[in-house]
Amino acid sequence: MPITLTLRRLYSVPVGLLLGIALALLVPNVAPYVAWIGQIFISILKLLILPLILVSIYASLSGGRELRRIGGRTLLYYATTSAGAAGLGTLIGLAFSRDLPAGLLQLEQVEQRAASFSVEHLVANLVPSNLFASLADGNILHIVFVAIVLAIASRRIAGDQRETLLAGARAMDALLMQVLRGVLALAPVGIAALIYDGLAGMDWAEVFQLHAFVWAVALAAVLHAGVFLPTLFRVRTGLSPWRFVAACRAPLLTALSTASSAATYPVSKQALEAAGVSERVTAFSLPLGATLNMDGSALYQSILLIFMSQLAGVDLSPAQALFIVLLTMASSAGTAGIPGGGIALMAFMLDLLGLPQTYLALYLVVDRFFDYPITAVNVWGDLVVAAIVDRDLRRG
Repeated sequence: MPITLTLRRLYSVPVGLLLGIALALLVPNVAPYVAWIGQIFISILKLLILPLILVSIYASLSGGRELRRIGGRTLLYYATTSAGAAGLGTLIGLAFSRDLPAGLLQLEQVEQRAASFSVEHLVANLVPSNLFASLADGNILHIVFVAIVLAIASRRIAGDQRETLLAGARAMDALLMQVLRGVLALAPVGIAALIYDGLAGMDWAEVFQLHAFVWAVALAAVLHAGVFLPTLFRVRTGLSPWRFVAACRAPLLTALSTASSAATYPVSKQALEAAGVSERVTAFSLPLGATLNMDGSALYQSILLIFMSQLAGVDLSPAQALFIVLLTMASSAGTAGIPGGGIALMAFMLDLLGLPQTYLALYLVVDRFFDYPITAVNVWGDLVVAAIVDRDLRRG
C-alpha cells in the first residue's frame, strides 16, 4: 500500500482522538503549550455554525412549495419525536446518574446558583432583540427563532423576491458548508489538541466509572429507535415497521458508517421513493429533517447534560429537568448534518447552563464513539416521519 494512502487513512478524527488521549496519558505536562490549537479550532467552528444554522433552516422552511400542507404535518411529527427522545433521555439520565458522585472526574465544580436553570431563563433566551448581538453572543435559540420567523414571513412577499432570497440562502448555505468542510479537514489536529488539554492529568480510573453513561445512552437509543418510532409508524400507517426497516437498510447503514445525515440524504430519498413515498414529501421533509429533526442527538445530549450537571454538583429539580428537555430539543435542531457537528453546539449549551467549558472534554471523549449510532437514530427518525406524512396526505 502506498505510504501517502496509509497516511491519509491515519489522518482521521478517531486517530486524532486516540492521539490526544495517548498524549494526555504519557506527557501531560506539555498540554498547556498546545492548548491554543484546540481553542482556535473550536473558535472557527463557533464562527461558522450560527450563520450556517440561520441560512439552512431558512432555506429548508421557505423553499417548500407546500409549506402549509406538508410542512405543518412534518414539523408536528418532528416536534413529537424530538420531544419523545429528549424526554426519554432526560428520564433515563436522571435514573442512571443518581448515584454518580459529584467531582468524579476532578473537573471544575460550580456553585448551585451558577447553573441558571429555569423555564423563565429559556423564554428570555428564545426571543432576541438584536440579531447581530445574538450572533456575537452565540445564542442558538435566538438564531433558530429568527430563521423560523423569517421563513414564515417570506411566504408573504412577492414570488420573485422570495426566489431571490431563497437562492441567496441556498448559495450562502453551500458556501458555508464548503468552508466548514475545509475547517473539518483540520479536525483531527484540533480534536487531538482539545482532548490533550482537557484530559491531561485526569485520573483515568475514575473515567471508567462512567459506565453508567454508556448504558444510559444505549438503553435510550434502543427504546426510542426500537420501540417508540416503530410504534408511532405502526399506529399512523398501519404497516409493518420491520418491513420498512428492511426497505430503508441502505440509508441506515450509510448513516451508521458515515456519521453524516447530510451525506445520507440522497440514499434516504432513493430508498423512500422506492418504498412508495412520494417525491413531494421526500423533497421537503428530508432536507428539513437533516437540519431540524435530531432524535438521537436530543436523547444523547440530554443524558450528557444531566451527567455533566451531576458531576458539577448541581441537583436537578423536575422544572430544571424540563428545561433540559426543551434546551436539547432546540439545540439538537441546529446540529449540522456532518460528523462532529455538535461540538460547537455543546460548547454553547454549557455556556447557557452555566457549566464550565472544561466539561467539553467529557463530551469529546464519548462523542466519537456515539456519533455513528446516534446519527443512525437521527436518520431513522427522518425516514419514519417522511413515511407517516406521506400516508397522512394519501388519506386526505
